[in-house]
Amino acid sequence: MAAVLLSVTSFGASASDLAPPASSNSTNSEIVFAPPALYHPERFELRGGLFAHAIASPEGGSADLNLEVVAPRFFTIPGLPDYFTPRFHVGGIGNFAGRTSYVYAGALWTYNFNANWFGEGFFGGLVHNGNLDDVSDHMNGLGCRWAFHSGGSIGYRLNDRWSVMGTFDHLSNAEICPYNKGINDWGLRIGYSL
Repeated sequence: MAAVLLSVTSFGASASDLAPPASSNSTNSEIVFAPPALYHPERFELRGGLFAHAIASPEGGSADLNLEVVAPRFFTIPGLPDYFTPRFHVGGIGNFAGRTSYVYAGALWTYNFNANWFGEGFFGGLVHNGNLDDVSDHMNGLGCRWAFHSGGSIGYRLNDRWSVMGTFDHLSNAEICPYNKGINDWGLRIGYSL
């Protein structure tokens, strides 16, 4: 009889080992938004490239050099996906033909479609050296010395260090100043994560 009880007890123990975990554990589980393996928001990133300047405007027909530094992510927003938390960037666009150049700073948000493809949006402010008055034959009328800076990129990560991206870059004062012709640049950039 003791042998039968011992075998039943042993069978019960092994059956409980095979049972699924208790349901109380599954109700307390949290959703984790893990970034792709090639994305490293904890690193500084250097970016640079060439832009077509002020397409379809009096300033059009020249090119710009863009240099930018993207800071690591300094904080996260608990419970939200990575793309809600911005990183900060600072940079400049210099025109090769003596037309409007500017320096900018602001925030950018990155959305990862998968490990390689990503999209970004950015918003901030800038200071420029362009024309403040109405549009001339070769300069846009920008109204005031400062402007809002916005745009976006579609990019591809070649590996965990290098990326390429197509970028749209826009400056405008949102009709706050008397003139607001604005500037739209389109470019191709490369990025390197330190």
